[in-house]
Amino acid sequence: MGLNVVVVTLPDPTLEPLIAELRETFPDLEFRSVPVSFSPNVDYMAPIKKETSDITIQLIFNNAGFIVTGFFEATDEMKHLVNLECNARAAVRVTHHFLRILVAKKLKGCICFTSSVAGYIPTPFAVMYASTKAFVSQFSSCVAIEVANLGIDVCAVHPSPVNSNFYDKVEHKIQLMEDAKKAAVEPDSITGDIFKSIDSWYLRDLGAMAIGTRLGTSFLPYNFFTGMFAAFAPFLGDYKTHNAKRG
Repeated sequence: MGLNVVVVTLPDPTLEPLIAELRETFPDLEFRSVPVSFSPNVDYMAPIKKETSDITIQLIFNNAGFIVTGFFEATDEMKHLVNLECNARAAVRVTHHFLRILVAKKLKGCICFTSSVAGYIPTPFAVMYASTKAFVSQFSSCVAIEVANLGIDVCAVHPSPVNSNFYDKVEHKIQLMEDAKKAAVEPDSITGDIFKSIDSWYLRDLGAMAIGTRLGTSFLPYNFFTGMFAAFAPFLGDYKTHNAKRG
């Protein structure tokens, strides 16, 4: 699309080869990399601000996120806090920084969040993931109202399963996730839909699973689903498997 790109991602061995490949494929565009970790004890905003201080960022994509599985109390507290930082707090900090610049300079732009329909249903065995995604969708919608009349589009997308590294380091296998992974689509199959969503949607469900989940849960109260899931949870295979390891 002719866009210059700043890639903010984990400082792992895949980053520099990715940037080199992008530069070779698109020699007329500029690519920068900012290797950081969205962790509670890391000042990740400092390098982001430094590497973008001389350029104008008008398109912001908050896509970083991962999942911690298993019973909430059985998982180390710090893992939950890192999950919270990456999935939610980092999105707030990145958005706040660049949005202030857009508003101050009276520039148009867009801010897009990768959220999930997991935020719209009770999601046992992935408590922090569902909670952070509920926050992201709500946060996105609230900010959208404040800046819509400034020409800044804010959108949160809820993709169906995507074939990415998301599933690679899941510590506790969840059968529902394994089943969802089988229906995952390739990343490049949804990027066009994400761009098309930005100027016409505030919340956008992408793919059959996301749309079906939202439709199936839109007619009944959240309290009903919580009660129903609580009643039937002990009979689920995932519950039985992980409950046996409690204590």
